[in-house]
Amino acid sequence: MGRKETEEAIEEARRGGLKRFDSVEALFADLNAEDTPEIHEGSTNVYADLGRPDADEMQVKATLVTKISRAITARQLSNEQAAAALGLTLAELGELLAGRFRAHSVDDLEGLAALLDEAGR
Repeated sequence: MGRKETEEAIEEARRGGLKRFDSVEALFADLNAEDTPEIHEGSTNVYADLGRPDADEMQVKATLVTKISRAITARQLSNEQAAAALGLTLAELGELLAGRFRAHSVDDLEGLAALLDEAGR
C-alpha cells in the first residue's frame, strides 16, 4: 500500500467506512487476498536473509552491540558514564546503539564489550 492509498484509508476510517467482517473466517479470507504480500520465514541472521555478503560478520557485530547495550542497562549507566567508560563521545555511543556500527570492526566491538565487563567487576 502506497502513501496515497494509506491516506485514503485513513480518511475512509475517519468517515466511518471501516470494513466489518461477519466472522473470523471472513477476516482471514480478506487477509489472504491476492494483494496481501507473501510472508517468508527468515533465518536467525537477518543480514543473510537480506543477501548481505558480510552477513556473518554483521551478525557478530549486532550481537556485540546488543551485549554492550545490555551491559550499560544492567549497570544503570547514564549515556555520559557509558561513553566515558568506553572512550567514546556521546554522539559515537548514540550511533553505535542506534545500530550504525558498520564502521566498527569486530575486534573494536569486542574491546568495547570487554571494557564494560571490566568496569562491572
